[in-house]
Amino acid sequence: MRRAYARGFTAVELMVTVSVLLVLTVLAVPQMAPFLQRQRLKNATMDLASTVVLARSEAIKRNGTVYVVANGTDWSKGWTVSTASAVTPASTIRAQGTLDGMRINEGGGNTSFNFGGDGRMSGTGMSFTLNPTVTSQGQQPLCVAVGATGRVQTTKGACS
Repeated sequence: MRRAYARGFTAVELMVTVSVLLVLTVLAVPQMAPFLQRQRLKNATMDLASTVVLARSEAIKRNGTVYVVANGTDWSKGWTVSTASAVTPASTIRAQGTLDGMRINEGGGNTSFNFGGDGRMSGTGMSFTLNPTVTSQGQQPLCVAVGATGRVQTTKGACS
């Protein structure tokens, strides 16, 4: 007569596996917060840089002026790309919502900029310093500098 073996896990095997998983989780969770904060900062930087590129390319495509306007007086609350200086739903190309956990400061205190049909920014350029609202040890701000030609450059550290 053949003996049938039970399949599955024993209670001891299951408890050891859960214990190891618990220890790994306790060790990994504190390391995730700074990582997520750095990723949020990088994403906010990419959102701002892609907005500049979009506004410039739309201005060239439409052969007209395209405006980027901060929501209120704070870039951290988001911004709108539109074909009119007074933003109306009909003229909106893209709207960026609030970036939670980020502070965005423009070097000159400007709350808007625009590109003409030739792809050039009106004015001499702008620079944005992006900081998380809660900084962790070793967290550097990022600088997004926009030249008068629309070239975007991102660097570590505050804008000078």
